[in-house]
Amino acid sequence: MVFPSRLMGYARTVVRWLGARHLIVVALLVASPAHAGEVASVIPADPYSFKPIVSLTNYGLYESSPFFSGNERAWLETSLRFGGKFEYKCFGFEAVGIGVRTSGRDPYGSGNTPQFDFDTLYVQWNQTSGLPFKLTIGRQPLVIGTQFLIGDGVYDGFHRGYTEAVYHSPRRSFDAARLEFDAATLHFDAFIYSVNPTWDGGGQRNGWVGGMEVSRSFAKVKSSYAAGLFYRDSFSNLDNNMWLVDLRGEQHYPGLDDFYVSGEWVGEFGRGNNAAYVTTPNQNLNEHAWHGEVGWQADDLPLKPFAEAGYVYYSADFTPVATGFSDWGKWYLGNQIDWIVFSTNTRIIRAEAGFWPDKKVKLRAQYHQTRLVSGPNGPLSDEVSVIGEWFVNDHLWVNALVGYSMPHGALAASGLTNPFSFLNADAVPVGNKASVDFILAVGINF
Repeated sequence: MVFPSRLMGYARTVVRWLGARHLIVVALLVASPAHAGEVASVIPADPYSFKPIVSLTNYGLYESSPFFSGNERAWLETSLRFGGKFEYKCFGFEAVGIGVRTSGRDPYGSGNTPQFDFDTLYVQWNQTSGLPFKLTIGRQPLVIGTQFLIGDGVYDGFHRGYTEAVYHSPRRSFDAARLEFDAATLHFDAFIYSVNPTWDGGGQRNGWVGGMEVSRSFAKVKSSYAAGLFYRDSFSNLDNNMWLVDLRGEQHYPGLDDFYVSGEWVGEFGRGNNAAYVTTPNQNLNEHAWHGEVGWQADDLPLKPFAEAGYVYYSADFTPVATGFSDWGKWYLGNQIDWIVFSTNTRIIRAEAGFWPDKKVKLRAQYHQTRLVSGPNGPLSDEVSVIGEWFVNDHLWVNALVGYSMPHGALAASGLTNPFSFLNADAVPVGNKASVDFILAVGINF
């Protein structure tokens, strides 16, 4: 990546800042007044606008037995975004840089070298008159539905160029062209993107994914449905070429709006080339993944209680494409086991319940039990987490998690290993000891 000289100077300053002072920054963030650092538009005259974009996130993590290894680890992950968005009538341009760093020793063996890149860099045409549409070209966020299929363009940790801040995985944008428009009661979302090396079986950037999703919402009955068809292709024989079909929906019960059911199904059809993805190289793919849940969310009751129970299934050779993170427990299913099983060949029971003791504070507990589809019988692990979220104001948020993860005999019998050990010598091995986990995350944005 070649930066202009001014940006290079800024980058060097941030490197020093990330390296020596980020612990002090965490304390300052917690103590910041409600509107500290708020920046007014520097081009306020209509129809021009410029919005600065600055955010800083720190994740402090402790695991008594990461990967059930018995090797205690504590580390800090920092990510900084800096840039802005310019708009003139229908035209928009956004450029935001990102710096990431891991401090201490994480269980992925990633090291402590700051990394910088563009987080977003795109142009956009957002036409609201005549035939409305939005066209976006460049590095951009790309979220489809629940993010069960597509939501995170970079799987941090699975490439030499993306080793830092693996747990909170801050780099999520896609190099893509995207067209969104409405016709009658339907919403159309068409795109094509270049597959990041972290999602490529050969660790290269020579594949692409393209297609379109059609969705419709029904406001009166609080429901939504969608269907998508996509194709993934690579010039390398180390990756899988396949068609992807995605069907999803959410439906509230008529007359009982607090109760709902939702679900999604993804099918993969084509040819599997990479032995890391499939049982037999060059086999025909007929794989699928799905999730289903029932839930209750009583926004009209005191404390706004909620609960949800669900089941997630990934067939034996299902290949994750660009699964995103939309919330705790979606779709990183467990604080320990999910880093081992990699969203394939698993079936997971999941449940959560919680409430809002204050309009800015959310408390909940989550449970995950994970088993293999093809492999030893019995659970791999049981995991319980208690999560607190405090939305202090529009600029500051704090999350805390306390978890307990208990492995079972099927994990040792499965022969599963730490997938990061293929890249990093300091990655911890998979073991059979329970882990107590603590996470404190603090974020500020302008």
